[in-house]
Amino acid sequence: MKLVRLKTLVMFLAIAALFSVPSQAGNFSAFGAFWDSKDADASWGAGLRAGFNLTNMLELEFHGTYYPDFKDDQFPGTSIELTAIPIDGGLRFNFLPDHNFNPFVGGGVSYYFLSTSPGEVEDQTGFYLNGGFDIGPRDGTRFFTEVLWRTVDTVIDFGSANNDVDFDGFGVNFGVTWHWGE
Repeated sequence: MKLVRLKTLVMFLAIAALFSVPSQAGNFSAFGAFWDSKDADASWGAGLRAGFNLTNMLELEFHGTYYPDFKDDQFPGTSIELTAIPIDGGLRFNFLPDHNFNPFVGGGVSYYFLSTSPGEVEDQTGFYLNGGFDIGPRDGTRFFTEVLWRTVDTVIDFGSANNDVDFDGFGVNFGVTWHWGE
């Protein structure tokens, strides 16, 4: 019951943060994602992103991604399926925001909603760094790709055994962004 309350609180705070930022200019993205973690297998996923311009070059960004298919074979004779849903919040620096080609870098904190079958795992916090570029007209639809480094560690409980799982690893996102405002 306590975990449900924590998840509800985190989601409420993320939504409140999205609506508390002046939205004179911003963007919304949908993307495909890939994450290759250190101890668990790799997984494909999908996500959504919202960004709000603080200045012409600095952006407050929030994204959430669903990774359904991690596998952990570290328990002898048992394959554990893992699902990870990182909710990220951070800052992004746009190098050429008014050009058709815009490289960017960013980073921030993540809250990871984790689940296993079979076994038990607790949600965790972590960090991410990203860098990439987007292409297209500034006030319209743009396409983007980015590389991320994610870091999060957790413990999977499986019966009387525990196993540390290091989810550190590189990821790639690629998708489309819609901009509004100036």
